[in-house]
Amino acid sequence: MKKNILNNRKLIYFQTTLLAVLIVTFCSANGNYVINNVLEDKTVEDVNIDNIVEIQPPDAVEPDAVGPDTVEPDVVGPDTVEPDAVGPDTVEPDVISLIDELIEKISNSPDECWRKPAQNRKNTMINKLTSLKYLISQGFFEEAYNKMLHDIKPKLTALKTDEDEIPWGNGTFKQAWVVCEYLRDEFQDDCNAILNDLIPTQPM
Repeated sequence: MKKNILNNRKLIYFQTTLLAVLIVTFCSANGNYVINNVLEDKTVEDVNIDNIVEIQPPDAVEPDAVGPDTVEPDVVGPDTVEPDAVGPDTVEPDVISLIDELIEKISNSPDECWRKPAQNRKNTMINKLTSLKYLISQGFFEEAYNKMLHDIKPKLTALKTDEDEIPWGNGTFKQAWVVCEYLRDEFQDDCNAILNDLIPTQPM
């Protein structure tokens, strides 16, 4: 009886051990299968994003891209002229010709109509008018206007007035270089014409 019990225990132990071996073998096989599948089925996280380059066709252009051939509607370039722009070319021709006429008139005027020394005063006035032309050619229209109003016109006309004969200061200049009344009147018209041509360039 005891011998049968011992044999049964050995059989049970043998069967238990065999079952344990089978279970370990089965689990080990499944583990390798899972590991192999995981390694073979890589996910997105395994991909290096830095190696991804977005490739566009050579003719593709973004809709808002601005290149050398693209011009925005409000861009003002060298070929664009604003309608109200006032520059040297819009003033120079007329006013320069008026100044040249005045220079010629001064040069041909009689010496007796000038304070002595007459020739020196005429030469000095011609130099002032030449400087006026330079200011205009450089675009210094306000300076040119002020020089004609405060320096040249009073000496030629004995008047401190603008182009509309509105006085500034006391309205008269006692040390005028021109002494003949008729010549003062001519020079007054010439100075007012030059002032009128320079008015459009004055700041508002």
